[in-house]
Amino acid sequence: MPKGEDLEAWPTAEINAKAFAALIPGRYFGDASSQLNSIAFSRTGLQAIVSTNDDSIYLYDLSTGHRARTVNSKKYGASHIRFVADATCAIHGSTKIDHTIRYLSLIDNKYIRYYVGHEGLVTGISTSANDDMFLSVSKDKTLRLWDSRATNCVGAVETSAPATAEFDAQGLCFGLAFSGTLRLYDYRAYQKGPFSKFVVPAEWSTEDWVAIRFSSCGTLILICTDIDKLLLLDAVTGEIKHVLQGHLNKPRFPLKGSFSPDSRYVACGSSDKKIHIWSTETGEMVHSFVKTPHQSAPLIVEWNPAFISFLSADKKLILWNPVLEDMEEEEQADKTE
Repeated sequence: MPKGEDLEAWPTAEINAKAFAALIPGRYFGDASSQLNSIAFSRTGLQAIVSTNDDSIYLYDLSTGHRARTVNSKKYGASHIRFVADATCAIHGSTKIDHTIRYLSLIDNKYIRYYVGHEGLVTGISTSANDDMFLSVSKDKTLRLWDSRATNCVGAVETSAPATAEFDAQGLCFGLAFSGTLRLYDYRAYQKGPFSKFVVPAEWSTEDWVAIRFSSCGTLILICTDIDKLLLLDAVTGEIKHVLQGHLNKPRFPLKGSFSPDSRYVACGSSDKKIHIWSTETGEMVHSFVKTPHQSAPLIVEWNPAFISFLSADKKLILWNPVLEDMEEEEQADKTE
């Protein structure tokens, strides 16, 4: 595991198909005793936080490769955790007692604020990169908007079915997906309704959409499903640019993939424990990690927002980072060709 100063040697500009061959499982975090249910990076990419089905929260310092903090949430449970306040605090959903969203100080392990309003299990949380806003979706068939500095919900959108939702990379709009339709809203004018509405062809509309993800470039939207296909949409027209396939998911696991920080690639797990990477330009699979340390399907694969690195999770959390010597050899070979 590289030291903090070595992280600068993982520039996102060099992400390419050859660089994937240099990625290895550089660190194993076996703190959890059950499935991890969410992963979030700090904006710097130097910290990661996870929540687990055994009611625990773990904070990791990726510059040292060590666990920095453990928070037990046995009373309330924990899910859909996200950083807020420059990674000094986090918000998460509850899986026990009630459906409150909780604001946790990571400095002293104390809850600072509570967001009450959902009448069903919270199924997703997304934070805005632009300000202190975040959104949540729930089995109560509502999306709620919150200012993390106050406890009252500042807005709500009703849906006809449980939904998945996400802020875009700039934090200016959010996507809301349910019943085969993706709606895009300006969060400052959500009362006016969606400014775009994309109806996905019927062959995809009956599948369970697990998550939606926006590319950092703002032109692509990834729809993660519970089958062996991912949908890559044009964010302006809603056209399906590519159907990403080649991975397995016969058990219909809720596989969550993500964009690389340069938007050129998508990574996702597979029910056979493999991890695959596709080009967003061609839709073709460009690399597969066939032998992974996972004992079961990695349900979450999350790219680091700042470096050539990603995290994958089942009961174990695996940090994938490049062997720098291999990357240097590849670069030298390219220069001599």
